[in-house]
Formats: sequence, structure tokens, C-alpha cells
Amino acid sequence: MKQETAKYSASASNLLAMEPPRTTSCTSLYTRYTRYPSLRVFLPKQLFSSFLKPICIALSLFLLCAFNTQPLDERKAQDALPMSKTPLWDTLQKTKVKVDKKQGYYSAKIPPAVKNMAGKELTISGFMMPLESKDKFKHFLLSKRTPTCPFCPPGEPNEIIDVWTVKPVEYTDDMITVKGKFELINDKEMGLFFKLKDASREKS
Repeated sequence: MKQETAKYSASASNLLAMEPPRTTSCTSLYTRYTRYPSLRVFLPKQLFSSFLKPICIALSLFLLCAFNTQPLDERKAQDALPMSKTPLWDTLQKTKVKVDKKQGYYSAKIPPAVKNMAGKELTISGFMMPLESKDKFKHFLLSKRTPTCPFCPPGEPNEIIDVWTVKPVEYTDDMITVKGKFELINDKEMGLFFKLKDASREKS
């Protein structure tokens, strides 16, 4: 087993060495991971479920407190990755978010277009960010952008929705579509201002 692991590790090193990184961002590593399918052998679903996902969950709570610290080069590289094209995200991004670094709080100026969405049933697509160490869960975050690294914020607070579903939803790293009742919240510490409750995953 150790010999096989060493062999696979050597293969991974060779594949990563095939293209010198243009940036040290986690996104560049993610891009090369998806470009070379052979690397996926090191991250089987079982490993993610039992080991990596709990780490990602814990660190996702950390990154929620540092949304506005996303490096510019990371965000630029992330622009080349899949992201949701649902028009609702454009409306949500009109929300102006500020951070008080001394107090450690976020504040949001909600525009009328977003306020008018409150209480309405909305359908929106995005990427799941699990908050529970389970294969299925009722609470997760929905991000407009592809989450690429637990150490790097996936976007700004106006690109994240706090989702609560009626039935447990199985985790996937593919883009999903959810439908639910939209609400405005004011979680200043976590930087969360949008919520979708009584939600359900829609079929693609």
C-alpha cells in the first residue's frame, strides 16, 4: 500500500510539474487538477467525505469572517472558472457591503430591488458550501462562484446565500439549482445578508 501511495505521489508531482504555475493561487492548482484527470485518484469521494470535507467545513467558518480579504489575483483567476449566470445574482450584487475591521462587523446597504425580493419564492443556481460533516444536509451556503479552496473566500458577501432546505440534499461539487422563499438577514459577524428558507433542490 505504501509503495502504491509513493508511486501515485510521484505521478502527481510529475503532472504538476508539466506546467509551471503562473500564480501561487489555489485556483491555479484547482485548474490543473481538473485538467489532468489522473490527479483525481488522490481525492476519491470516500476520502473527501471522511477526511477532507470536515476540514473544509471547519475552515469555511473561518473564511466567512474574511470575505473581503480575497486576494485580487485569486479572484481574477477564479473568473475563468464556472460561475452561476442566474440574473438574480446581478441584482444581489447591487448590495453594497462594508466591513469595520476594528469591530469585526459587516454592514450592508440593501437596494430597493433586493428589498422587493423579500418574501418571494425565487429560483437560483450556484455551488454548495457544506456546513455539516454529512453526505446529506439541510443547511448549506450557496455561492455564485466555484469554491476552489477552504483557505480562500469564494467571493464577496453579496455573492453568498444562506440556504435551509425542507429535505436533506446530497452534496455535489457541480452547480445546482435551488428554489425557496427569499429573506433578508443581518448576520454582521458572519457577513451573511441573504437567506433562502423552505428550499428544495430543483432537477437540472
